[in-house]
Amino acid sequence: YLKCSDCGANLNYKYTHDNPDNHYFSCRNKRAGNGLCSKTHHIRVDVITELVRRNLSEIVRFAAAFEGEFVKIVMDEQYKQIQIQQRKNQETLQTLLARNREVDVLYEKLFEEKILGNLTEDRFKKLSEKYEDEQAELTQRIRHMKKVVAEEQKHELNAEGFLQLVRKYTDIQELTPEMLRLFIQKIVVHEKDVKWSKHAQQTVEIHYNDIGCVELPQPKGQSTAKGA
Repeated sequence: YLKCSDCGANLNYKYTHDNPDNHYFSCRNKRAGNGLCSKTHHIRVDVITELVRRNLSEIVRFAAAFEGEFVKIVMDEQYKQIQIQQRKNQETLQTLLARNREVDVLYEKLFEEKILGNLTEDRFKKLSEKYEDEQAELTQRIRHMKKVVAEEQKHELNAEGFLQLVRKYTDIQELTPEMLRLFIQKIVVHEKDVKWSKHAQQTVEIHYNDIGCVELPQPKGQSTAKGA
């Protein structure tokens, strides 16, 4: 369920051999060193587990107590957020596609310059390798963004479907695999504001099945609940 906010890859589970109690997740692409992500998005297992449990518990309590208001929040605010995200993803994809076409043109001009004798063999080799590497990276990023765009377009909000689950789980004391499967779509983990700092802020977006990422108001007598 854990996704990197920068590249969209899964976060892989790890632990340090010299300290087996240090269980954490980090970006798969960063650890692979494939150039698709430059940040670790490191987060401890106990931290993310408690954060998700607490947020899910608050969402469930609020939805159960204020069904009408909950439906309005989901249908009004989250629809806008999803539209914004879809537009952002489309813009990113179009930018990548445009750059890919631009590299194609540059590659063709490079060959023309070589044929005309305006480039040495060594210079031609260096530039062609540069464009090949960039295009290989662009191809991977375009493939990923097309997948992201397709998944976003399939996602539809369904507050009533979420409420049906809520009525079955009114008191969440601990997370279980079944709860994750039923409630969670994905969890987007951002990089810390200050790397390796224990007190640095770190944004985590919890996207629920049927309703997306919800930020709840604070009614009188109720605690604040956020989906990020």
